[in-house]
Amino acid sequence: MARKPSKRRSSSKQIAETQIPGGLLSLAPVTYPVADTQITALQVWQNPERKPSEPGPWDDEGDKIAWVDEQTGLGCILLRQKNGTLSGYVGVGPDHPLFGFTADAVPVDIANSVHGGVTYGKECEVNRFAREEYGTPRKERYTVCHTTITRVVRNYRTVQTTKDEFEHDDLWWFGFDTDHIGDLVPEGYNLNPRKGDVYRDQAYVYNECITFARRLHAIASAEATSQGDTAEPPRLPPPASNGGAD
Repeated sequence: MARKPSKRRSSSKQIAETQIPGGLLSLAPVTYPVADTQITALQVWQNPERKPSEPGPWDDEGDKIAWVDEQTGLGCILLRQKNGTLSGYVGVGPDHPLFGFTADAVPVDIANSVHGGVTYGKECEVNRFAREEYGTPRKERYTVCHTTITRVVRNYRTVQTTKDEFEHDDLWWFGFDTDHIGDLVPEGYNLNPRKGDVYRDQAYVYNECITFARRLHAIASAEATSQGDTAEPPRLPPPASNGGAD
């Protein structure tokens, strides 16, 4: 009588493919020049479908760059949007006083510390992606999620949260856009040019990201320091009651 194969639980641990996915510069961290410095980029993607068709300063830029800010330890992402502009994102952990805040719940003085104000406040996208077709890898080239080497989710039945996939805490991401008044939006620019508009290149968005990362880090440090005071420390307002990811 043949022995029944033993049942094993599917492992939620993901292994990076040896073959580099199209558009990804390298599976390993790389040195990436930006804003008169060099960073250790954990991901550098080229997304040609989002690259403006007209020649411009964007020609030599990456379309998704993920790294960890050395001074604060916070993950940062530059991501090109469909209109050709770059957006910036900074992730904070559950111990941060702003964790879980939607964009409109971030205190104004903090929100306004980045270009155009904070327009994005959501959890990692691995928690929000629709899993309509099991086994289809998520498009990490567009995601705002943990800044690591590339990972491909192949079994959505076992990956339900970022803790399942990354084996550590979830992150909450705050972001800003560069398609406001005065910003040059490459997509459709020739159809509706505005004199004086400025393209916010990767150097500009990088500097905004690290400045914002240091502001967020300072907020967490001040909160941690106040916890040791005998007097009741001032508290940031809670997230909006309807604050949740889409």
